[in-house]
Amino acid sequence: MNSALVRNRLPNHVGEFGSMMEQFLSAHAGSGIQAYYVPASISEDSNAYQIELDVPGVMRDDVELTFEKGMLRITTERRAPDESRKGLVDERRYGRVTRTVTLPETIDPDSITAELNNGVLHVSVSKKPEAQPKRIEVR
Repeated sequence: MNSALVRNRLPNHVGEFGSMMEQFLSAHAGSGIQAYYVPASISEDSNAYQIELDVPGVMRDDVELTFEKGMLRITTERRAPDESRKGLVDERRYGRVTRTVTLPETIDPDSITAELNNGVLHVSVSKKPEAQPKRIEVR
């Protein structure tokens, strides 16, 4: 008999439980590596650009930054757990993600710094001194 028909005959709370158990015990649950999205925020102040990416579970060794021809490429990888692990459900995402940020010519490429702290990658890119706002004294 069609499982959808059987599920529809059950009281609501039992049908929801059956659906949850089907997902829990499904052969597809937890199998395969699925890509994930890395949310980012970019802000600017008078001296620099700040880029932050949410990368929970990413280790320092799995972060790569390169700057070439005005493009800052940030690549991160969240590795899947060991295949020998017998997981029943795994809704987390794994894989390699690359985000590219086009930066203006007014930045100082030698000033690019990055820090990974509590699952957030902070990248700072300073502006060249001549591109920073200059305060003019009024006499």
